[in-house]
This record gives sequence, C-alpha cells and structure tokens, in this order.
Amino acid sequence: MPERNKKAEDIVKTIKLLESIFKTNRNELKKAQIRRDINKLRSQLKEIYPDSDLKDIENTIYANLMASPAPEEHAITKFKNLSSITIELFSSHKEDAEINEAASIMKYFQERIWVVISDQHVKLDYTNSSERDTLYRKLDECNRAFKTFCQTIDDIEKTRSTEYLNQLHLMRVRHGRLFLFEIHQFFKSVRQFISNLIANYESGGNMILNPDDMIQYAEYEEYSTYENWSVINALINMLEFINEALELINIPNLKQY
Repeated sequence: MPERNKKAEDIVKTIKLLESIFKTNRNELKKAQIRRDINKLRSQLKEIYPDSDLKDIENTIYANLMASPAPEEHAITKFKNLSSITIELFSSHKEDAEINEAASIMKYFQERIWVVISDQHVKLDYTNSSERDTLYRKLDECNRAFKTFCQTIDDIEKTRSTEYLNQLHLMRVRHGRLFLFEIHQFFKSVRQFISNLIANYESGGNMILNPDDMIQYAEYEEYSTYENWSVINALINMLEFINEALELINIPNLKQY
C-alpha cells in the first residue's frame, strides 16, 4: 500500500476513534480538545488530498476500512513474543479482527505476563508501588470496556428487532474503538513504567528492591512464565512484549481523554 494511502487510513481511523470518545465524554473542556484534534486530523487529510471533497474522501476511506476482509494470517505471527498467543474469536464480525487480536493479547498478558509485577515477585519503593496500583486500575478499565463490547455482541446475537439491531451494530463499533483506545493507553503507561524501572536499575538506582532475586511461583498460580528468571530479566522481557503489543495495536499517539 502506498505510504500516502496508509497515512490517510490511519488518520481516518483516528478521527472515527475520537468521534466515538467525543460522544461518550461529558467533560466539556475535553470535548473541546477532542474537537480541535479532529479538526487538525482533517487538515492533515486535506493536505494529502488537496483537490478532493474532504467528506467524500473520509467516507470512502472509512467504508473501505469497514469492508476490508480479515487477513488470512494474523499479523501477530511475525512477532517473537506474541506469536504463541492464540487469537480468540470474541467477535465474528470481520471488521473486528483488530479487537480479537487486542483482546487475546490482553488476556494472555494478564494471565501470564502481568502477574509477575505483583509485590509477591517484584519489590518496589513506595512511589513506584503506588504507580503499580494505578496501573492495576487502568487494566480494570480496559476489562470493563471489553466487557461492554462483548455484551453488545451478545445483544446482537439475541435481538430479533431489525431497528434495534442497527443501533447495536453502531454501539458495537463504538465500544470496540473505545476498548482499543483503552488497551493502547494502558500498554503505553506500562511501557513507561517498566522502562523507568529498568533505566533506574541500569544507573545503579534502587526503585526495584530485589532486582537479582530469582522468581518462584506459588502452587496456586496457574502460569509460571518467568520461573527461575531474575526479576530484572523478567521486566526486560515484559518490556519487549509490550513494545510488540503496541506495534500491533496500531493506534496513533493520543492524549488520554
């Protein structure tokens, strides 16, 4: 795909994402910021297609995005740390392929990777321990957003009303975009957090109180991904996983609204 077309698609995807956030946000100041960002993105789109009707271009690109078939092979297979993840079919709608991938990554991350960051395994100073708690809450928000998306999928399968079905499909698209935005922002926050811990360790700091301890899992823990790894090496691998996740869940760098 030519670089110009790819850039235009990314812009339109971001516009549609922000429009969904705008509709659900009740903070007037944030809504004003979202509106300004949408206008900036449309200006960028106009620069790419200066002699075309902007609304027609946006609608055409979005229609093509929605009509694009799911790839035969998941892009996830090209990544070192993500390639072993099984993509679950949370939604059978072909345009929800990205959501299925992102949700499968989130599930795998929670069960096998993120659990090692708990105080049972990684001892942190007070400030970073508090930041870790904040990240737990952000992950809860991702799960709530995904649960709302899944509930909409369930409602679609159960409804017999054509009129209501159309509304549900609009909700499905909106909730799906919101989930992608939330999980992307979560991984960005975790990347910054883990990067700071590793950088501090490499400079001789003591944010991590037990960097060289070997990780041992309790019997009740279902997965033991980092059994007998040192704490610092587990964090380095976690950062690699997150970088791959952010490359795959391709949402531009936006502020949290």
